[in-house]
Amino acid sequence: MAVVGGALAAVMLVGAIVARAGSSDTGPDGNTSAPVAEPSASSPSATGPGAAAAPSASIEEAQRAAIKVVGRTGEVVAAGFISRRELIETFTTRSFGPTFADETGRAIDAMLIELGSREVDLADLVVREQPITSMASATADGVQVRVWSVLIVAAPGAGPGRQVWRTVTLDMVQHDGVWLVDGWASSPGPTPSPPAEGIVDSAETVSVTLSWDPVGVA
Repeated sequence: MAVVGGALAAVMLVGAIVARAGSSDTGPDGNTSAPVAEPSASSPSATGPGAAAAPSASIEEAQRAAIKVVGRTGEVVAAGFISRRELIETFTTRSFGPTFADETGRAIDAMLIELGSREVDLADLVVREQPITSMASATADGVQVRVWSVLIVAAPGAGPGRQVWRTVTLDMVQHDGVWLVDGWASSPGPTPSPPAEGIVDSAETVSVTLSWDPVGVA
């Protein structure tokens, strides 16, 4: 249980720190043990001076794009070093993508090393994040989206599957008609309490259902 709990904590750190570059370059193209950061001060508030009144259709498009990105956490974790960076470049700006890829890679590598040292078969590791609700608001630069989701990690042979609830805040900007991530922060919760009589299943059992086709996150 401690092993999977540590793995879950590592995945929680994927993109935990906002590393907003503050650059106007928005071409297409997480953290180690540091505390979870609040959104950067350079990220404009929807209620702050100069906040743009983005059309509702644009806000909804940005919201759908952000939800889809959060739902790809498992895909990012499962990807190799090169393919992970290429995957991240598909949904981040050119200025933010490299930092996000570097920090995310370090968190994932630390998790995989820890699991490997405990003789956990990494081929059986399953990570899935499912967005539950979201809200979006216009900012001076684009749209800020907050996504509440549940993250599940199952490592057969290392105890029961584990879950964590978190809220991910994404700064979305538009480039050539595509909404891209230009800032990311995650914080734990809010977390609903499980029923006292709830049954906890093994990671093997959980990994079976996680292997089913994911429900659309948009």
